[in-house]
Amino acid sequence: MIAPDHAMPNAPAPRDRGLLSPEYRGPVIVISTGIGMHAFNDLSIAASIPVAFDALGSLAMLPLAYALFFIGIVAGGVLSAHLRGLFGARATALGAAAVFLAGMALTAAAPLPFVFALGRFLQGISDGVIAALCYSLIPELFAARLVARVFSIEAVVWASAAALGPLTGGYATEALSWRAAMLVGLPLALLFLVTAVFVLPARARDAQSATRRVVGLRPVAICLAGVALLALPTALPGQQVAVVGLPLGLALVALALRVDARQAERFFPREAFSRSLVGRGTWIMFLMPVAQAVSTVFLALALRAVWGLSPIWTGWIVVTMALFWSGSAFTVARVSTVARRRLLSVAPGFQAAGALLIALGLTTGVLPLVILGHALSGCAFGFSWGPANERVMEATPEAEKSRTASFMPTVQTTGFAVGAGLFGWLATAAGLVPALEGGTGPAAVWALWGGAALVALLALPVARGLGREG
Repeated sequence: MIAPDHAMPNAPAPRDRGLLSPEYRGPVIVISTGIGMHAFNDLSIAASIPVAFDALGSLAMLPLAYALFFIGIVAGGVLSAHLRGLFGARATALGAAAVFLAGMALTAAAPLPFVFALGRFLQGISDGVIAALCYSLIPELFAARLVARVFSIEAVVWASAAALGPLTGGYATEALSWRAAMLVGLPLALLFLVTAVFVLPARARDAQSATRRVVGLRPVAICLAGVALLALPTALPGQQVAVVGLPLGLALVALALRVDARQAERFFPREAFSRSLVGRGTWIMFLMPVAQAVSTVFLALALRAVWGLSPIWTGWIVVTMALFWSGSAFTVARVSTVARRRLLSVAPGFQAAGALLIALGLTTGVLPLVILGHALSGCAFGFSWGPANERVMEATPEAEKSRTASFMPTVQTTGFAVGAGLFGWLATAAGLVPALEGGTGPAAVWALWGGAALVALLALPVARGLGREG
């Protein structure tokens, strides 16, 4: 990625004023709505997406919507700084908001599952652009002493989205339809668009930035193509030829790392996915999301099939993972360094146990086991995300710290995209959807969540090494 453009000429001066002062109110609103529209929209429709694909007659293609969404986030995040360099912050924000609204319209009006998946892809691209843009604006629009408080506000935004999203989307689905649920994030999207017009400064096209390329664009493009191929079996359910997407996709991801290693200006950290401290950190941040993708894609569907839960209750259960992730991360940040590393070393074990409890709960009809398993998965991420990032940054040379820091969310999202593709194929092979619909799903359920537990256990020795060293 290229560096963000210089501090914007119309940015408010860093005076010794609070966040409620006139010069900071606008920036707080635009950044909070930008981050909030992604969080709220994603959480509010989580329980409605299976309803949508069921109504469209293609539950087997459910993982495709998730895979394309995550691919879009990675692409948007990679391109965000480059677009800002070309067009300025305001134009980038407005363009991304327009793409988001277009994606929302496609999902709400989709006559076919492919159209719905395309809408989610557009929303993913815009989410990636807007989230990266908003976070890059924080140190520029606010005095240094206020930056930590702004990040705290954004944490509250996420928590509020987690609380209100399932209720709003679930009620819209039950009272109106799943199409109405796809539009519940519209007010926030429009608010972001309007506030961006008045708050973010206009800036003429930067000719120098326009001539610069995105660092690492070629390996990132190869990597995204590989992830897209991993989603091929879910795009063509029942087609035997689609299985070739699995080995080809993994081969392209490996090729992307090799191509990047030969570049003078690299996108991936120099020691990514190696046996070094940095490499171990990237493996953890990749493997755990791969495993978690099973619940991200299929848990809402399974809850609806096994217990017939309403979209509201399904949404509350699905969001349990995010709530426990936030709560455990808050706790981990306040314990000693030794305690943090011990928790990091066992985090994938918590995730594996959580996946097995979910499978046990789904196959025995005991809902509390599913909730407990999903909560344990959230704790696993809370125990690992902060400490792993801390360990990686400690081991990263000063010259590479910025690149490594920006890469970590990307590798996490890529893990979710890969997991959506891989477990989408496994769900088709195991016959999960027809098994759930026919009430004969134990073998398919154990294949998916048992597979997730195995992937999580692959990360366990890596996490133990990362927690022990130096």
